Amino acid sequence: MRAQSEEPETRARSHATPPTFSIATPVSALAGIGPKRAAALADRGIATVGDLIFHLPSRYQDWRNLTPLAALVPGTTVTVEGELGKVVERPMRGAPWRRLASGWLTDGRARIRVVWFNLPGYMRGRMPSDARVLAHGRVSSAPDGSLEIVQPELHLLSAGTPPPVRPYYNLPAGFPQRLFSSVVTKILPEVAAQIEASIPAEVRHEFMPVKTALMGLHAPGPDADVKALNDGASPEHIALAFDELFAFELALGLERERAAQRSGIAIECSGPRTREWLSSLPFTMTRAQARAIDEIAQDLRRPTQMNRMLLGDVGSGKTLVAFWAALSAVEAGCQVAMMAPTELLAEQHHASFQRLCAHTGVPAALLTGKVQGSARASLLRSLASGAMPLVFGTHAIIQERVRIKRLGLGIIDEQHRFGVFDRARLKALGPEANLLMMTATPIPRSLALSLFANLNISFLDELPPGRTPIQTLLFAEKDQARVDAIVREELAAGKRAYYVLPRIDAPDEEQRSVAATAERLRRDALKDYRVEVMHGRMSGADKERVMAEFRDGAVQVLVSTTVVEVGIDVPEATVMAIIAAERYGLAQLHQLRGRVGRGRAASRCCLVASADADDSALERLQLMTRCGTGMEVAEADLRIRGPGDLLGARQTGALPLRFVHLVRDYRLIERARELAEAWLRRDPELHSASSRPARRAIKRMLSLGFSLGDVG
Repeated sequence: MRAQSEEPETRARSHATPPTFSIATPVSALAGIGPKRAAALADRGIATVGDLIFHLPSRYQDWRNLTPLAALVPGTTVTVEGELGKVVERPMRGAPWRRLASGWLTDGRARIRVVWFNLPGYMRGRMPSDARVLAHGRVSSAPDGSLEIVQPELHLLSAGTPPPVRPYYNLPAGFPQRLFSSVVTKILPEVAAQIEASIPAEVRHEFMPVKTALMGLHAPGPDADVKALNDGASPEHIALAFDELFAFELALGLERERAAQRSGIAIECSGPRTREWLSSLPFTMTRAQARAIDEIAQDLRRPTQMNRMLLGDVGSGKTLVAFWAALSAVEAGCQVAMMAPTELLAEQHHASFQRLCAHTGVPAALLTGKVQGSARASLLRSLASGAMPLVFGTHAIIQERVRIKRLGLGIIDEQHRFGVFDRARLKALGPEANLLMMTATPIPRSLALSLFANLNISFLDELPPGRTPIQTLLFAEKDQARVDAIVREELAAGKRAYYVLPRIDAPDEEQRSVAATAERLRRDALKDYRVEVMHGRMSGADKERVMAEFRDGAVQVLVSTTVVEVGIDVPEATVMAIIAAERYGLAQLHQLRGRVGRGRAASRCCLVASADADDSALERLQLMTRCGTGMEVAEADLRIRGPGDLLGARQTGALPLRFVHLVRDYRLIERARELAEAWLRRDPELHSASSRPARRAIKRMLSLGFSLGDVG
């Protein structure tokens, strides 16, 4: 339950006299937030008042319409009113360390059971009893056929009328929702005057002010459109997204102009060694690969820096194109650095180069955190002297002591996993070096041209011949045993399997959590195989260890969150089960299923829809079973504008965009680009007073995954 009781920490601070705040004030200075809560918020990136007010609700609850208890239907989310009887707590059967609290809610004509799993410690023994309450939650059928509401929100009517539309935030465990909401709505009016919009008043037109949008999102009025709020499509969401997009497109325009002026190392790409390597490949390149190679060659021959993005589906052959570019640069007398986000992926690229390019005679080194001592010192010397022409690695390449004598080409794989400072440090190793970035993120062509307007883009829109298509199957949650049987069949044939789940450990959603699923598989369904887990709370070293064991066959089943989305090639992995698949966007589902089908064996991806998935979610998942390529998925996502964004997370970190839904808002992106280009024609250097807020917004973007020169 998430009732309105508060911990002693809150009550102790509530009598403090509120100081005068600014958006830079630490959250620890706010009433109700002590050191522990401040530290927990800081772990989520919420350190200041400014961070707090821009941390938007993840969803909204509609408390405006009451449903009689006699009219409740399983699978619906309702608000009900009634007398709550005594709430009893007891250990859960089979798991005594977990607590179950339950009681009955009655309105005089009917009653329904209300249930909470694992109440927070400060709520135990303090549940309201014999009180008139409003309860909000999802109606479900109990094992005995009766109806119940699990994990309902409660509002004591003695405390007054609840907000008609209640925001719900992603918060650290144990942080009360109502406390956070109360703190935000109290502080927002005080700092509203300090909130700047990046859009000049002259071009704001139909969009509401940012401060008005924030108030409407944190405290929706009685006439709020809850569906639009939950879809992120309300006028308030659009206002924030457009304000952010305008600054983003301004930054792209500035970068595009400046990039055209930067001198770079010209590289001739027709050397005999590289031509011989291409002709010796044991397969035929696709037309898309040949086209990309031609486009990169034209860029490299120019005396200005290449900044090119290589967009290609999983398995489309991006690595081959990158190896061709690397060999061309080395043959022209330059050094090359290829950077990947994980040690395992860097090791895989190094091994692939050794396998495909060993006969060229080009030596290649591997530089990761594992390379230490005399081996590391020797490698650093050979890079600094120019003796080592090609290095594969991770962030270790851009550490302080690394020097590369003549870096002519930097290649970044899974570029969206790196931030602006990572790219800047790579460029610093060779100020005139050319840059090739690669990503498997499926983005529609039209959107990519707006989203990466400061880059040249090559599209790999064909798969190499011989790739076995992945069969995508859709199952209901009640059919989980059938999915487990498919997995067992693959494991019995010596293959490996992934299970992907949305939660790490959730008492109220055990069937959708990594911890509970791994325990279930070890205990019963897959007890004859080694099952390991991987998720974001694990250290980088632990994640790398588990993934390496899975790659090498010591682990046969990997139960993971979406951290597995960007992984290494494991040809033996032939089946993936994605639980609660409706919670992911189509593009992210495609990225996930790309972890299987990496070899010649037929592969399957089992999408498991939750029992409470609605018709639109099931329609999206059915579409996924018919879309085979990333471009088909991206175009489908663009048409239906489903939940989730192209990079797999609402707050991407891959781009400096917090409020933009890259699929749904594609027309907004085009409009922002038009207005930004018009504004730059009017004020090319953003020197006017009207451009000052936009300049500040661009500066904030510099640390969030964006590459710009100094914007003063």
